[in-house]
Amino acid sequence: MRILIILLGCHIARLLNGRIDAAVELASSYHHQVDWLLSGGIKQANSGANSGASITEAEQMAAQISKKEPAYGTSEWNYILDTKATNTAENFLRLRDMDITVYDEVYIATSEFHYERAAKIASLIIDNDLTKINWILAEQKESDSQYWERIHIRNVEADVRRVLQ
Repeated sequence: MRILIILLGCHIARLLNGRIDAAVELASSYHHQVDWLLSGGIKQANSGANSGASITEAEQMAAQISKKEPAYGTSEWNYILDTKATNTAENFLRLRDMDITVYDEVYIATSEFHYERAAKIASLIIDNDLTKINWILAEQKESDSQYWERIHIRNVEADVRRVLQ
């Protein structure tokens, strides 16, 4: 059995850690191959999760996840790094080019407050069958997360057009 978990990056450390923890919790329950598509570049080098660092969100996620990888059973975790993506639409470009039919189960990990926008963007970018995709939703949010999501969701079509050009 092969599992794919797409973990969407976030430049806010607390939110990113929540996404990682939720995804690792699910992945740890499998004793099969788990491929991780870790998507996130350096969005804001002077703040958030990448404060002053030259490490990408994808590299940071791989380092954190590998520390939590189970040391039992037949689990094998492989990391596919997308170090270029700086927003949700770009996150899904890499997935669009992948053949997800080789996986028995596919999951996208993000935050609950981000789900509606991420799902809308995924439906506009990913050519594959979206019914195969399940969602892992982390609960962490900032006090203004809902506010910003209401603004960002208005720009989904423009964001998608921009990355597809």
